[in-house]
Amino acid sequence: MDSNSTLLPGQGAPIAIITATDQSGIVLIATALALSISLTSLLMRVYMQLQIRHQFSQDDYLTMGSMVMSVLQSITVFIEVSKGFGKTLLDISPDNLVPLQKAAYSSELFYIITIWLTKCAVAFLLLRLSPQREHNLVSYGILGSSTVLMIVSVFMIAIRCNVAEPWIFIDTKCTNLLARWEVETVFDITTELALFAASIYLVKGLQLSLSKKMTVIFAFGLRLGVIAPALLRIFYLNQEFTSSDPTLHGVLASVCTQIQISYAIVAATIPCLRPFMAALATNYGAPAQTRTSPSGTKKSQQYNLSSLSKSARSIRIDKPTSSGPIRPWDRSNNHTSVVSGDQHSMESHESKQMIISKNTEWHVDYEGPSQRSAQP
Repeated sequence: MDSNSTLLPGQGAPIAIITATDQSGIVLIATALALSISLTSLLMRVYMQLQIRHQFSQDDYLTMGSMVMSVLQSITVFIEVSKGFGKTLLDISPDNLVPLQKAAYSSELFYIITIWLTKCAVAFLLLRLSPQREHNLVSYGILGSSTVLMIVSVFMIAIRCNVAEPWIFIDTKCTNLLARWEVETVFDITTELALFAASIYLVKGLQLSLSKKMTVIFAFGLRLGVIAPALLRIFYLNQEFTSSDPTLHGVLASVCTQIQISYAIVAATIPCLRPFMAALATNYGAPAQTRTSPSGTKKSQQYNLSSLSKSARSIRIDKPTSSGPIRPWDRSNNHTSVVSGDQHSMESHESKQMIISKNTEWHVDYEGPSQRSAQP
């Protein structure tokens, strides 16, 4: 019976029908859903940054870049499905096999780059949260190592059995293709664990309550959930590569890929949410919040104190005169004082804002050669 005969009046034919030999609809649903979740989380991040920090940092731009790569990866998946991916090989036109494999080849490379960008976003977030040199060295180390591993992974997947046509995986004998993906997954999991360890190292030395430390660790630890779809992806890739019908049996591996990408983008946004950033409000890079009084009253703002620059410091050396300072107990002839302070408000410009200034004065007394020779 034709599927259209079961439609009720006013209903249209579905975009895809899922059958035992055609599961392309599963790929379409998974890709579209993962893409929408990723985009929603990115919009939430943009909103939070505009509301709290009123600016974007490097980690924000990297997350946006990962979203762009995710969109490109999803487009290649849609092209795969349009060429017959998700169906049995018998139902795919021979003219569509090469474009299908080229689209799959491109989506694999976009997948690796997207996951790498989300890791870079988390590493740059750690750099923004901590001014400590030791923490920064750890973050830069993770950035460098993940970048090197990403480049190695791209070359492993891009240059495989048939160098002239590396995108061919149907009706070809490429025995080490699964091993290449296994190595790439090991690289992926290793860097994820390194990012989690870096978040623990970040809060280890902070003077915070245990509950706040656990809140921060939990925010970064949620990213470890990305390991599950990565491992499942390897399991289903094995089924795809050993199957005589890879376009049909590769559906679940494709679904795991979309879940991993979407989860990685969402996990890069979670630590930027207000509850987790509030736990790090200890001048360790947490955004300074601008507090506004309720509507109808005068607005008030809070500003973080900042240290004076070296240019605001002055050195004054006074020589004794008849009406000069009193000579110290050792009868030295020089009186030196170093004054460090805010000579004028650097930002108020003689306004009447409440400014806290700090003045520090040092007195340096010494005994010259003439005084030492005059002593008995």
